[in-house]
Amino acid sequence: MIIITFGNYYLTNEFPFAILETRNTIIVSKGVMEDQNKIIELTEEKFFRDGFYKTTMDEVASELKMSKKTIYKFFPSKDDLITAIARHFMESLKSKILPALNSEKNAIEKLAELNQILAKVSTKISSKRMDEIRQHFPKLWNEIDSFRTKMMFGNITKVIDQGKTEGLFIDYPTPIIMNTLVSSIRAIVNPEFILNNNFSIGEAALNVFKIVIGGIVTEKGRKIFNKTINKM
Repeated sequence: MIIITFGNYYLTNEFPFAILETRNTIIVSKGVMEDQNKIIELTEEKFFRDGFYKTTMDEVASELKMSKKTIYKFFPSKDDLITAIARHFMESLKSKILPALNSEKNAIEKLAELNQILAKVSTKISSKRMDEIRQHFPKLWNEIDSFRTKMMFGNITKVIDQGKTEGLFIDYPTPIIMNTLVSSIRAIVNPEFILNNNFSIGEAALNVFKIVIGGIVTEKGRKIFNKTINKM
């Protein structure tokens, strides 16, 4: 039953729907969303473990104890499923990072917690899996790279400014600090570099933070830095 209509949009509360849609789109039930999420969550570990490129949809169907026809109803291709898994993973990572960077801690403690999160992530997704995405799913890799770049500029910038206010960071221009950090992350936390130099994702990111953040701390900040990031 449509309860509100305005312009090209309508709102319905007819069970099991409770969403805003245009007249040209299909309403998706809560049940469908739950089924999609179930497939994503159950196959994420398999793709991370066995590989994005190597794993077949037959293997996915067998693991889920579900027909390929049913899976294709939600994800028309393997690429669609992999993209959904990557986006789910990014949103999960975002939900951990944002509370850490918006906590009541000082700037250096926030960045230390960020590195702890990245260290945990690197135990789940290996450098090899990142390289698979980069080589075989370049559009998705660009999306991942864009996500991490926006996350850094959108959130770490505020932490750098906070650190200056707290007297923990030298008052160098924030845009220069951020571009140095982001450029370093993009160049070093990169599958090709990591594999060639035998680093994990977490190790590579931590060393970038040690070098860049270690280069801007004040004497006051150095004491906290040495007890946190530099001890990791």
